[in-house]
Amino acid sequence: MQVIGGKDKEGEERNNLRDSVQKETLRQLYQKSAEEKAMSMATENNLPYVDLHVIPTNPETVNAIPEEKAIKANMAIIYRVGKKWQIAVSDPEDIETKKMLEYLKTTEGITYNLVVVSEDGLKKAWEQYRFKTVTDNFENEGVSLKSGDLTDFEKGITGLIDLKKRIAEINTTEIFNIILAGAVKTRASDIHIEPDKETIRLRYRIDGVLQDIVKFPKSVHKTIISRIKMLAKMKLNITDIPQDGSFNVSLENNALNVRVSILPTTYGESVVMRVLSENAEGLDIDQIGLNEYYLDMILKEVSKPNGMILTTGPTGSGKTTSLYSFVRKVNDPGIKIITLENPVEYRIEGVTQTPVEQNEEFTFANGLRAVVRQDPDVIMVGEIRDDETAAIAVQAALTGHLVLSTLHTNNAAGAIPRLLHLGVNPALIAPAINAVIAQRLVRRLCEHCKEEYVPSEETMSSLRKILAGIPKNDKMQFPDKFDKLYRSHGCSKCNFIGYTGRLGIYEIFSMSTNIEKIILANVSTGDMLAAARAEGMISMGEDGILKMIQGVTSVEEVHRVTGIMGDVA
Repeated sequence: MQVIGGKDKEGEERNNLRDSVQKETLRQLYQKSAEEKAMSMATENNLPYVDLHVIPTNPETVNAIPEEKAIKANMAIIYRVGKKWQIAVSDPEDIETKKMLEYLKTTEGITYNLVVVSEDGLKKAWEQYRFKTVTDNFENEGVSLKSGDLTDFEKGITGLIDLKKRIAEINTTEIFNIILAGAVKTRASDIHIEPDKETIRLRYRIDGVLQDIVKFPKSVHKTIISRIKMLAKMKLNITDIPQDGSFNVSLENNALNVRVSILPTTYGESVVMRVLSENAEGLDIDQIGLNEYYLDMILKEVSKPNGMILTTGPTGSGKTTSLYSFVRKVNDPGIKIITLENPVEYRIEGVTQTPVEQNEEFTFANGLRAVVRQDPDVIMVGEIRDDETAAIAVQAALTGHLVLSTLHTNNAAGAIPRLLHLGVNPALIAPAINAVIAQRLVRRLCEHCKEEYVPSEETMSSLRKILAGIPKNDKMQFPDKFDKLYRSHGCSKCNFIGYTGRLGIYEIFSMSTNIEKIILANVSTGDMLAAARAEGMISMGEDGILKMIQGVTSVEEVHRVTGIMGDVA
């Protein structure tokens, strides 16, 4: 009986195993059938298909809309950066789906891309509502910063989607590492950590535009702030006044200088960290976005042995990058180049680079005074911000040095009144200045998802009027006619932002006899602008429109940066 019983048990186990295999086979066949149905639905609606059994989702993203609304509308949010979302739906023609999409677009201001998924895929995404992210359970623990760990984190991040997933899974001791590694991987220039009433918002500035990354629970705020203060050598017990500091991080193939600013707010201390790569080399002069006319002009001006070239624009407009490209162009073993910078952003071999700390001991003014005694041929001054620096820079330009520097003005013509305001003798300005450049940065359309489109006739008419008013010259190609523009919808290559990288748009004038007369007459900025236009200057907005027509950037970018497009945007 025992043997028979043993055989019965073995037979039962075989039957159970067979049943289990059959059930799994049926489940897989059902899943395959459901996914094939979703693929057909996607094809019929000319939309992408996504298998949510393969693509990961996370609670932070899915929770962008409440669970009951998502289920009623048969949708799930699977990716979002700010108000740019990717939404998964099982049937794009479903009435409830359409209602919710219209609400998100018109009421919430959401821009979205649709993908089609199976009903099972949606249910898998909805499961995220049942789980709390690990960040919900963070404890107030310390964090460490190790270059090896940071490098490992960076290698494990492929884009913003992956970064958000990693952040949602990370433990408290590694929060700061992943924040910094994510910034490095996504090429972020700044990290913003902003406390609110109940959460902490993390944002990165990528290509000049802030992108929402994730929200942390308020409980980790003290941990993050304390670690940053320790790294930046700030006072831990001071929370009611601003503090500034910096720290360095050595990576596997790079080194970072992180400049930290902490500001007290109603809900706690807000942090902004500027991330500077010490291995960054900058761009060559033909890579910064100069059109043919302006490139030819600047090449002539930087080849002169003396004089001053000024770049103007607000903070973050690429002025220093332009100056570096000029330095790289003239850099030669036969000449001596010295820079005064705050901070040194790019390392250039063969160039003497001096960091300036704006304090009473070492300012741009007394630094510049010392530099001219070092027998330089070319001097780059990070910024002219006071009358003493302006006077020394002008004298250096008049006495055999090529001087490169920046001013804070809104346009090129405004540089002259600014120098006059700083007390520079009008009779010295024209002999000293070679050229004045004003610039802004626009984002480049992603080459992987860029597409053509035909704008409205009203838009085309407005653009033709603007083009008709641009001064013509032999050095530039102006389109006789055009019937299309370009835009991008976002893809995995650009983190679904639609843009990768930036380039400059410019307005430049070089010194001439007519402009010299205008300067000596001490006239207004408007008269200076008119004189520069008469000499052939193309405005920043017009330069942006030409790049827009060429498919380099978009209508929205030119409007965002210059405002010139008005109702066209």
